[in-house]
Amino acid sequence: MKKKCKIIIWYVLVLLPLLTFAQNGKINSRIGIEMGYHEFFGNTIVPDRVRSVKSVEVYETGYYGDYYGGYENKSDHTIDKAYIGIKYEALFLNNNIGISSGLRFSQLSATLDHSKKYNSFIWLLHQEEQTSDYLTIRSIKQKNYYASVPLEIRIFPKRNDRFFKTYFKIGGALNYRFSTNYNIDFLDNEMERHAKMVESQIDKPCTFSGFVFPAFGFRWGKNNYPWVNVEFQFPGFIIAERKHAFVDPNVGFGIQFSIQIPLKKTI
Repeated sequence: MKKKCKIIIWYVLVLLPLLTFAQNGKINSRIGIEMGYHEFFGNTIVPDRVRSVKSVEVYETGYYGDYYGGYENKSDHTIDKAYIGIKYEALFLNNNIGISSGLRFSQLSATLDHSKKYNSFIWLLHQEEQTSDYLTIRSIKQKNYYASVPLEIRIFPKRNDRFFKTYFKIGGALNYRFSTNYNIDFLDNEMERHAKMVESQIDKPCTFSGFVFPAFGFRWGKNNYPWVNVEFQFPGFIIAERKHAFVDPNVGFGIQFSIQIPLKKTI
């Protein structure tokens, strides 16, 4: 609850200057489409139901001896993020400062892989005092889908109306996870009937999360014409108690492409 309040306060504080300038009639505006990609690097999260080969062999000697496999417990792992969106930007001070917001749809995905030594890893499906049921899985990919509201401020250091300009940006987004899907690759196709149960045993990320980043970018186009923007976002941080089932990301790097067309001046 405290995190949500902080995000709302941040949005209000940033929007107040925009409303002030709007009342004074000094805003130009643009609308555009954007698409981008991020890669987040972090530590591997090993689910509690993943079992090592050795522990299963000791516990189930002679019965599950054919279930050989292993999980590759890497020291680091990645989350891939791809997104597309539409965004409105209000520009003031002779088009040198912009505040933008809109709607964005994104997918964040990460994969739980088997090690190079084995062709699968072992998943504990069910356990009682005397019996345990295991599955052999090559990989599990968790894909989380979000609807996001971004809020960004960018500054153009050079004030002249040039065809090519650089800019700096600081931004964030409030994300709502509306769906989670899985791709589970079982070693034996007959095990696919247990897919729904495996999915139910995997943790999901928080429903609401935040994202913040600074950026440096390039703009092509003069003030009265369409703009093409390319920017590099680093470092980027996901703000949530639980960000993904398989990865705890520390920092991310991203690139964004966008095209904007001018709207009428607000006077």
